[in-house]
Amino acid sequence: MNKDIKTIIINKILELIPSHIKPVDYLSEVLDISRESAYRRLGGKMSFYFEELIILSELLDFSLDELVALKINNSKVVIDLKINKDPTEGFLDKMRKYKADVDNRFTDKSSSAIFALNYFPAEFSVHHKNLFKLAYYLWLHWRDRGVVKPKFSEVEIPAELEELRSNINVKTRRLKNNSFILDPNVFLTPLKLVRYFHDLELINKEEIKIIKKDIHQILYFAEKMMRTSATNSESNNYFYLSSFNIDVNSVYYEWNGKITSSFSLNFFNRIVLTKPEICEAHKEWFLSMKKYSTLISGSNEVAQAEYFKKQREYVDWL
Repeated sequence: MNKDIKTIIINKILELIPSHIKPVDYLSEVLDISRESAYRRLGGKMSFYFEELIILSELLDFSLDELVALKINNSKVVIDLKINKDPTEGFLDKMRKYKADVDNRFTDKSSSAIFALNYFPAEFSVHHKNLFKLAYYLWLHWRDRGVVKPKFSEVEIPAELEELRSNINVKTRRLKNNSFILDPNVFLTPLKLVRYFHDLELINKEEIKIIKKDIHQILYFAEKMMRTSATNSESNNYFYLSSFNIDVNSVYYEWNGKITSSFSLNFFNRIVLTKPEICEAHKEWFLSMKKYSTLISGSNEVAQAEYFKKQREYVDWL
């Protein structure tokens, strides 16, 4: 491990360990290692294992991006994998960061974004309360290791979370200069998840109807955006249908002279890059993808109709 990174990790851990506890004793106990191993880690002679950093981030309440967001040549890498003991606080943390991203773009009218999507991202669920509740519900299930899982009907959105959702919903609808490169099956993954929880009798038929209604509204809104993009010169929103399956969700942002690339590992967990060379390479990859995609917004009504027919068939299958 790079010496500078080791130093940052060690300093962060020493800063957060309670002052009345000796660091060696603390590490020995929580990591279940010998005192000698603890000394070696604190002395920089041995690196912390990734699993150990996850344990420490949870106990000492820091995020891993605080360790690896190293400003080198005005660039950084942020691994957004912070583990919160409280799943609700973890979801709130993700939403606060998403709101910060939206606010950054909102301050610059010329900001732009290019998305490559192989599944419907949780961030986009903010436009519909029931889909947002589904996103929150899935998060709780993935973070809850208990044997008995709550039913969809038993989950309520906390007031702060609803306020964040509402705020983000208003602002994202007004963002312009967006390009979307869509996988042919972008809506299939969330539908399979709903079907899975229905089979477990955690989501009932009436709730499925409500969720299906929200997804149909999203499809209607996206279809409307595609058809009007040619006549609405101010929005500058473009939709492309990829000729091949997209492996992972990713996005490239430009705002206020800054650039950022983000790759979604799953749900809200992301790797964020700001190193200019990497971001530019990511942008070039997007431009290459457009060559192997079909522009379906504005004029290609046949391709639009075929695409949305397929997506609605997925919804009806649910």
